[in-house]
Amino acid sequence: MQQTAMATGTATDSLAARWRTLEEAEPNMRVRQMADKLGVSEMELVRLRGGDALIPLKDNFGDLLKALENVGPVMILSRNNEVVHEVTGTFKDFTSGRSGAMGLAVGEIDIRVFFKHWAYGYRVHEKVRSGSRESLQFFDQYGAAVHKIYRVADTDSEAWERLVHSFADQELRPFKPQGTRPVPQRVAPEAVNAEVLREGWRELKDVHHFGALLKRAGTDRLTALELLRGEWATELERTDGDVLDRLLELLRDAQCPAMFFVGNPGIVQIFTGKVANLRRTGPWMNVLDTGFNLHANTKSIRHWWLVRRPSADGIITSVEAFNADGELVLTVFGERKPGTPESGLWREQAAALETLS
Repeated sequence: MQQTAMATGTATDSLAARWRTLEEAEPNMRVRQMADKLGVSEMELVRLRGGDALIPLKDNFGDLLKALENVGPVMILSRNNEVVHEVTGTFKDFTSGRSGAMGLAVGEIDIRVFFKHWAYGYRVHEKVRSGSRESLQFFDQYGAAVHKIYRVADTDSEAWERLVHSFADQELRPFKPQGTRPVPQRVAPEAVNAEVLREGWRELKDVHHFGALLKRAGTDRLTALELLRGEWATELERTDGDVLDRLLELLRDAQCPAMFFVGNPGIVQIFTGKVANLRRTGPWMNVLDTGFNLHANTKSIRHWWLVRRPSADGIITSVEAFNADGELVLTVFGERKPGTPESGLWREQAAALETLS
């Protein structure tokens, strides 16, 4: 046992030294990028923080998210490898299902949570260029970040401290690196029940039934769109600028509110509203608005589709982005409440995007 502890300690010390060297050489590099460069998970670097800089949290994450209603405004961040989604707002009415496997909040904070992918949580205190920053960070079984919640200037400090104290764990649970999350495999078009897919698509009454249709047809999302190309799905070409640039510019210029969905296996985070301040920085297209930031590495997004689904409220139009593995990384809808048709203004922007492609 002592030899194992010594070996583990030596490995940890070595990683800490490599991290310090990289920080000195690349002081502006984000921790996720550093982890990739060092060949470890982001959580392995987070766990190297000592003393009061790292407090492990109990794994009753649903109760913790519910308790956040008392702390006032926070900034929440969810991401995948291609897109980062940041919203500042106040939690309200977070609820979990009976099994505790899922949870959701609506309002300023609008999230759908899948807790089977939440394995570890920490309160993290870190030094940044602007001073110091405090957050609650949650990771999956592979050590990949699922969701982060940042304390902001208007957060109730006393309520935040009470929450951290209430959910603090006494011990740092062990973590054994398992590599990266397996990527779901694409389904070959000839293996799909195309008749079930097409017939089921025509009979859709709710966009939320789409996932069940994919299972019945035996297909993944991107392959389904490829098979439905034409009447229901159009692949958007990337010949003149980037699709996201054009879409955001159309939305900004028309003052058209939209819904931006970004997620990973553990969460889907949503912002609804208008966009104003757009900025392209190298491969990244950014929305930099008060209360909402979006950062998309469009170089890593390989497929863009405009999709039309039937529903009880009429046709619902979306713009969907996929990475090289065929995983959905960003979805944009027009602003819409259940039970109402989508707006004509949104349909105009979608049609314009389709024409420009």
